[in-house]
Amino acid sequence: MFEQLVGKLPVGIAVVDAQFQVIYLNDFFLDRLPHEWRNTYKKTPVTDIFTEQGKFLKRRLKSVFVLRHPSFSYWEQRPHIFPFKSSRPITGEETQMYQNMEILPIKDKESGNTYACIFLQDVTAQASYFRAQQKLSHALKQEHEAQRKLIKKLDSAQSHLIQAEKMASTGQLAAGIAHEINNPIGFVNANLDTLSQYASHLVAICDGVETHLFDMEGELKEQIKALYNSNRYALLKDDIHELLVESQDGLTRVRDIVENLKQFSLDNKEGMQVIELKGLLEQLIKLISTQYGKPQYKLQCDAERLQIIGDPSMIKQALMNIVLNAAQAIEEKGFVKITLLEQEDTVTVKVLDSGKGIPPQLHKRIFEPFFTTKPEGQGQGLGLSVAYTAIEKHKGKITVSSKQDKGTVIDICLPKSQPDLIDET
Repeated sequence: MFEQLVGKLPVGIAVVDAQFQVIYLNDFFLDRLPHEWRNTYKKTPVTDIFTEQGKFLKRRLKSVFVLRHPSFSYWEQRPHIFPFKSSRPITGEETQMYQNMEILPIKDKESGNTYACIFLQDVTAQASYFRAQQKLSHALKQEHEAQRKLIKKLDSAQSHLIQAEKMASTGQLAAGIAHEINNPIGFVNANLDTLSQYASHLVAICDGVETHLFDMEGELKEQIKALYNSNRYALLKDDIHELLVESQDGLTRVRDIVENLKQFSLDNKEGMQVIELKGLLEQLIKLISTQYGKPQYKLQCDAERLQIIGDPSMIKQALMNIVLNAAQAIEEKGFVKITLLEQEDTVTVKVLDSGKGIPPQLHKRIFEPFFTTKPEGQGQGLGLSVAYTAIEKHKGKITVSSKQDKGTVIDICLPKSQPDLIDET
C-alpha cells in the first residue's frame, strides 16, 4: 500500500545508489521517461538516462554522498533540471516545466548501504505567477521628471498615454533585471555555502598533516593515508575550483547587469545634445536581452562613431520601444538585427526581426494609439505611437514593412542635425 501511495504522488521520487544507478522511480518519473528507457532504467546510471543534465546531477549526487547533507536546487537558480513538460490544468497547454529539486541521503538499516533520494516538484504555475507579479509591480511607477519636456506639446489625454507606455516598458525591463540579479545571487550563495563545508574538510586534512609527518614510516604513514581517504581529498580538490569559477561568473553577471542599467539611464540632461547611436544601441541591446533572452541580437555599423543631434530621452524611448517590440514578437528562437547606415545628411536605423509579423489588414493601424495585437493586459498599444511622435519631432521618418509569420522591418531615418528644432521651455 505504501509503495502504491508513493508511486501515485504528484511529485517525482527517484532513488539511486552510490554509483548513481537507478533503484526506484515513481510514476511521476516513469511517465516522463524517454520510451527507450522505460523498461531498462533499473541499474542504469541516472547520468546515462539524462545525459544533458549528467554533469550537474553527478556533482549534486557526489556532494550528497560525501557530505551526508541534503542538496537543494530551486527554479530561480536552475529553472529546468530535467527535460519534462508541464500541462496547464484547464487548457492542457504544455510548457517546459519549472522545477524545485531536493536530494536527501538515506541509509538502508538492514544492508547498511547509502542511497540518494531525488524529490522533484513541478512549480511551473508558481514561477509563472511570480514573474507576472514582478512585471506588473513595476508597471505602476511614475514617469521621471526629466521626461516632462517630451510631452509638453501634447494635449492632456495624449500626455497620459505616453506616460503609461513609458511606465509599462520601463516596468517590464526593471522586472527582468531584478530577476536576473536575483538568479546569480541565489546560486553564488548556494555554492559558497557548499564551499564552506568543503573548506572545513580541507582544514581537517591540513591539521592532520601537521600532526603526522609524511617522512615517517609504518603506522603513522597509514594514519595519514586514512585521513586523506576519509575526507575524500580527491573529490574536494576536483570540485572546489569549479565552484569558485561559478561563483565568480555570478558576481560578474550581477556587475554587468547593474552597470548596463546605470549607463543607459546616466544622462539626466535635457534638450538638444550629441547622441552617439552605436553606443546607445549597444547599451539598449544589453538591457533588453536581460529579460528577452530568446532572440539573438546583432548590431551592424560600419562607422566607429555615428552621431546625430537630438533629445536623448526622446530618441532612447523611441528606439527602446521599437527594439522591445521586435524582441516580444519572437516567441521561440529567432533574431533581432539592427543596422546603422550613414548617408550625407541623415542616418538610418533598420530594425529587422524574425518574429510572427503583422497581418496585411492591420498595417495601416500600427501607429494608432491604443492599437495592439498583444493579449489583454500585456500592452497598451502605445509603443509605436510614442516612437512615431518622437521621430516626427526630430524631422525624421519611420516606415514599417511586415510579412505575416516571416518578420518585420522598421526603418527610422533621422537628420544628423536639427537647425529648426527649438528646445521649448
